[in-house]
Amino acid sequence: MRQPPLLQVRYRDQTFRLPANALGGTRTAPLLKPAEVLLLDWAYATGKAAELEAVTLLHDRAGVLCTCVRARQKILLSDNLLHAERMQQVYAQHHQAPVPLVVDLLEDNRPGTVLNLLHVPKSMALFEQYLAAVARTAGPETRLAAAFQTRYFTPQMLAIAEKYAAGVEQSRAFKKARLLLLRDFYRPEPEGPALDQLTFGGVVYEQYPGVFSAGHIDYATQFLLEEWAVNPLLGAITAPATIIDVGCGNGVIGDQLLARYPQAHLTATDVSCLARASTRRNLAAHGFSARATVVAASSLAAVVQPERVDLIVTNPPFHDGFQTDISVALEIFQTASERLTATGYLVVVANRHLNYATHLNRYFDEVFGVAENDKFVIYRCR
Repeated sequence: MRQPPLLQVRYRDQTFRLPANALGGTRTAPLLKPAEVLLLDWAYATGKAAELEAVTLLHDRAGVLCTCVRARQKILLSDNLLHAERMQQVYAQHHQAPVPLVVDLLEDNRPGTVLNLLHVPKSMALFEQYLAAVARTAGPETRLAAAFQTRYFTPQMLAIAEKYAAGVEQSRAFKKARLLLLRDFYRPEPEGPALDQLTFGGVVYEQYPGVFSAGHIDYATQFLLEEWAVNPLLGAITAPATIIDVGCGNGVIGDQLLARYPQAHLTATDVSCLARASTRRNLAAHGFSARATVVAASSLAAVVQPERVDLIVTNPPFHDGFQTDISVALEIFQTASERLTATGYLVVVANRHLNYATHLNRYFDEVFGVAENDKFVIYRCR
């Protein structure tokens, strides 16, 4: 996957080379984004030192905080494999020391830190998961600053924060960004979050809070699976021996395809630890664990086995946080064209406005729009 160019910025007395798409300002005069400036300034002011003892960086999507903050110990806590990969690429540009400790949100055995810096994610359920993680290791001195753009503030953000901390206040706005400041944390219940439930085709699925489309099946996925049951162009796909579900989410697509193709083996991939755990849970509940492998992968190219595949299916993401980003989908299309067997197919469901047919035609001889409604389209490619 193509990496964004690195641009040079200064913060305080240091110079950093950081990804262009993670910066503010302009290409000729790049700056740290206001959210990063607010978080870093708050950390140094609260820690009362130019170099901090220890800090946890939560949902640091591009590795900017991990790279720029001065601390003897740094911990990256994230639900997303991409965050760690991006951080490691950027961090290596600036530091000879070992990279920060990377901790999976669902396997959180890190030591608690007094200072915690969080980029508020788009999902409020995921925001709550991060606050719960800080609260579990919090002591009397624990402080957390959560940065957000003012246009994305909702009362729900404040309500969630008040569930986990007695002291919650907002900073002044700085260039359309603001901090939510938490102190005096409550200790959360030890059993962890309640799982969300949804039903499709009479089958009940469970997923961890923070996985996309809680409470009901994702509508694009629903359209794909309902069409697969009746559409002759999808029905004409030869029963596959190997399937890869790229961006598996809660696993409903892979689960339904394993039920449809009883000889198939599924490889399900996702960048989110919450999604992968949800998929494993659902496949196990429906008796498919022996026919499935769930792997962490930030790209289809990172999935080494199977080398050749009969069927690749995806409902690819087209957002990175609040930003539109189709780079993940484009990588899937190119790699799928190289990995399919001679009789294999790529099946994609996507929002119509993305016009993926233009891109798919670069890599496949046959691209059919096999079904569409007012919002989604399904492509069958070979």
